[in-house]
Amino acid sequence: MGYGTNNSNTTAGITDLMTSLAMIFILLFAALITQTTSVAQSELQANKDNVGIALRDHLERLGLTLEADPRDPLTLMIVVPENLLTFEFGKSTLTPEAERFLEEAIPFYAAAVCGTLREKIDSLAIQGHTDDRGDDVYNLQLSQERSLAVMVKGLEVIQAQEPSAYQCFQEMTVAAGRGRQDLIYDRYNMVNSHKSRRVVFKIRLRSTEQRHPAEQLSKIISAI
Repeated sequence: MGYGTNNSNTTAGITDLMTSLAMIFILLFAALITQTTSVAQSELQANKDNVGIALRDHLERLGLTLEADPRDPLTLMIVVPENLLTFEFGKSTLTPEAERFLEEAIPFYAAAVCGTLREKIDSLAIQGHTDDRGDDVYNLQLSQERSLAVMVKGLEVIQAQEPSAYQCFQEMTVAAGRGRQDLIYDRYNMVNSHKSRRVVFKIRLRSTEQRHPAEQLSKIISAI
């Protein structure tokens, strides 16, 4: 009877020890996640500030702004209105005004994202948007053709004015048409056609894991 009781006590002790160790591990891991999240948020904000500073003078000169993407905390947006970057009606052909804008803006963006900001930026997306006139298929195709036209013209300009950034810009940039999926409404909940027709440059920042993969892995292993 005594022997069995000792075994039971030993088993119970081991179980209690394992439970305690598991709880300690969980608490340490939770603390690590909290610390990592806090550091990541601080680094992300610092990177956003760096991008804003690098682009500030250029954006102010053109009357543009750098905005946060409400759908993605890692993404910043430059919304280019129709009056700066427009196309022939119903076509993907850039107007002379649009070409002049790209000739001024794109080399600057390429030099920034492929130069001083390269380690902070993961990708750049050129998104085309239409208003609500026409059906979904038509608008999606038109916006895709327009975003691609912007990218092609941009690469031509970069090759002529900023050739050292050409390969980098080509590799990190994608063109995407959104059609009328992201319409802009006024305060009366009516579609604002003028503002809906736009091109958006989306700058996606690198996450902490992308910037410091070895360091993040080391922290997790250390916690274990």
